[in-house]
Amino acid sequence: MASNKNSKLRDIDRVIRNNLGPLTKPGVLTVRPGYEIADDQLTGKAAIVVTVHTKRALASLSRDEVLPNSIERIPVDVREATAHQRLRAHDPAAAALIQAYGRPEDKDPEWDYEREMPSGRLLSDNRSAIRKALAYRMANQPATARALHAHTQKQKIAYVPAPGVSLDPVALRQATITAHVSPDAGLATLQSFLTGTQHSLVVGMYDFTSGPILQTFKTVLDGTKTLQMVLDNPPPNKIGDQTDPQTVAELDQVLGRRAKIVWALDRPDVFAAAWMFPYAYHIKVIVRDGNTVWLSSGNLDNSNQPDLHAPPHTEDRDWHVIIQDTTLAGIFGAFLDQDYASAKDHQTAADAGADMQRAVADANTKLAAETNPPVNTRVIPTDGKYVPAKVFRNVNVSVTPLLTPDKVEGSTTQGQYLTNILQLIASAEHSLYIQLQYIESSSGSGDYNGLLQAIADRVAAGVDVRLIESAEYGMKWAEKMKAAGVDLTQNIRLQRNVHNKGFVVDSKVVVISSQNFSPAGIEDNRDAGVIIPSQPIAAYYEKFFVSDWEERAKPFVAGKPVSGAKKSTTQKTAAKKSATKKARQPAGKAAGKRAIATRTPRK
Repeated sequence: MASNKNSKLRDIDRVIRNNLGPLTKPGVLTVRPGYEIADDQLTGKAAIVVTVHTKRALASLSRDEVLPNSIERIPVDVREATAHQRLRAHDPAAAALIQAYGRPEDKDPEWDYEREMPSGRLLSDNRSAIRKALAYRMANQPATARALHAHTQKQKIAYVPAPGVSLDPVALRQATITAHVSPDAGLATLQSFLTGTQHSLVVGMYDFTSGPILQTFKTVLDGTKTLQMVLDNPPPNKIGDQTDPQTVAELDQVLGRRAKIVWALDRPDVFAAAWMFPYAYHIKVIVRDGNTVWLSSGNLDNSNQPDLHAPPHTEDRDWHVIIQDTTLAGIFGAFLDQDYASAKDHQTAADAGADMQRAVADANTKLAAETNPPVNTRVIPTDGKYVPAKVFRNVNVSVTPLLTPDKVEGSTTQGQYLTNILQLIASAEHSLYIQLQYIESSSGSGDYNGLLQAIADRVAAGVDVRLIESAEYGMKWAEKMKAAGVDLTQNIRLQRNVHNKGFVVDSKVVVISSQNFSPAGIEDNRDAGVIIPSQPIAAYYEKFFVSDWEERAKPFVAGKPVSGAKKSTTQKTAAKKSATKKARQPAGKAAGKRAIATRTPRK
C-alpha cells in the first residue's frame, strides 16, 4: 500500500515538473503532491497542493493571478500558507530557529517532493533559493548561527527516574477524585485546589502564563508555605498575560527563598545548559502538600484554564483530574523532585548567551507577525450551561500512573506509557474514544507505527473507534496519513480548540494525560497521565467526548454526515452563492480556473 502511495506521489510530481509555468503565479510559495481538501474535508482525491501567501476574493484578482482548477485531470488544491511557511519564504534562518526552539505542535510536516516556487526546486535541494538564503544569513547573522549551533551541540545528559519508585498500578482506598474539564470548570476547580494548600506545592509544568493563576499562587503561598517548580520555557503564546520568565521573576520576588524554581532540561530551552528531553518538558502536574495530585492535559494559561467571566479569544477543550491519595501523590512528587535535582545543576546564567536569546526572541516576533489573528471561538455548550466538576468520594480503584520517557521496570527499551496504552487499546471490545490535539502520521515502522496500528486493528475488529483532533493542528497530519504509514482518516473528526489528550475505553476506563500522539510524545518528552478504571468516572468524561463528537466536530473525510449539524438557511444561501460564483469563472485551456488570490511574499 505504501509503495502505491509513493508511486502516485511520484507521478503527480512529474506532472508538476512538466507544468511549472501554469503554477507560477504571484504569491505562490510551494507546490507538492498531496490530497485534496475542500471545506476542511478530505475528498480522497490525489491533488497538486499549492501553498499561497494569502487568499483573496476572486473579484480582486486579475486573470494572470488565477491558478488552474486542475492539470492533466489532477485537481489543484490551493492552501493559505501557515505562519511558518510564510516566514520561511523570506527569512529561512528565523524559520529554522522556530523549528529548533518552537512548540512541538507548531512543527510542520515534511512533505515528499515539496518544491519552492518560482524555481521549482525541491526544498531539500541546496540550489534552492531558500537553502541559499539560509546559507547567506547563517554566514552574516552570527547570533542566529550560534543559536542554531548551540541547539545541535547542547550537551545531552542521561535521564534519571525517581530512584526506587515503581510505576505499577496504585490501589486507592477511600480516595477522593474530582473530575472536571475546561472550559466548563477548569479554572475554578484549579483555584479551589490551590487555595487548599497547607504547606507546599510541587509543580512540573510546560507553560505558566495565566495572570489569574499567578495571582492565586502568590496569594495562597503565604507565611512559610513553599513552592518547588520545574518549568519549560516555550515561545510566548498569543493570549498569555505574561511570559514564563516573567512568571518566575514575580514568584521569586514574592516568595524569596521559599521558592525553588528551575528551568526544565529540554533541548529548545535557552535557559538550560544541558538536555534530557529533546523537544519539551510537556508535563502538567501539581502535587499539593504531598497528599493530593492535580493532573491535566492543559497548562497554566488562559486558553487551557479560561476565566468564564472574562474569556479569552479561545477556550480549549482540556480534561483534568484531582486525586487525593498520599501514595499516588508521593509517586508523582518523587519524579518531580528528581526532575528538580537533575535540572538545578545545569542552569544557564541569566546573562549567558544573551545575543542567542535575543535571536530566538526575534524569530518568535517575526513568526507572530506572520500569524493570522486568532479566530474568536469558544467551546460554548449548546444549552448555554457549563458542566461543573464532579467529586467522587470513597473511591476504591487501581490507578496506573503514566510517565514518559520512563521504561517498564527491568527494561531499558520498553516504554512504560506505550506498554500500558497498547494494552488498554487492545482491550477495547465495544468502543474506543480518543481526543487529542493532533496525531502525527507514522513512518510505517517503529513503536509509534505500532501505536497507530493498534488503533487500526480495533477498527478492523469492528470496535466503535472515534478520534477527535484539533482542527488547527490535526488537519495537516491527517492529510499526511494518506501518504504515509497507518491511515486512520475515516475515523477522524476535527474540532476547533482541542488541547485534550484523553481516552475513554468501553465506557469504563478513562485516561487523563498530557501525551500527544507523536513519536516524541509517547517516547521522549516528559509527560504524565493516569489510567482510571472506573465506570462512573469514565462516564463523566465520555459525556463530554460524545457531545463534542456530535455537536462540535466535523468528519475529516468528506461524504460522511455530520451528526446533529443540519445546514441553516444562511449556510444554504452561502453554498448556493458559492456554486453560482464558481459557474461564472472564466474557463482555462483544459480545465477552468481556480478562484484563488495571492499576495506577493515579502523579500
